[in-house]
Amino acid sequence: MQISQPLADEFNRAASFLPQVDDDTKPCIVIGGAQVYAYVEPGVGIVVSLHVDTGEIPAALLSPQETVPVRITVNGSDVYSAA
Repeated sequence: MQISQPLADEFNRAASFLPQVDDDTKPCIVIGGAQVYAYVEPGVGIVVSLHVDTGEIPAALLSPQETVPVRITVNGSDVYSAA
């Protein structure tokens, strides 16, 4: 799967932020149909959780196997990659 720069820019510019509004929600960025939660958990520290099971991932972001390719970096270094 190759995503063009203009399409990537379109998805990036359409990203939105959902703040925590009560004890049952966490702050979330919605981008390309995926939900990325990043929050502080007592006794743990920073937690980042990716949800791609939203049913809203555009076909352009799916692999031929209909999975969502993901690359996760920490401080610029890859720590996880799946196609």
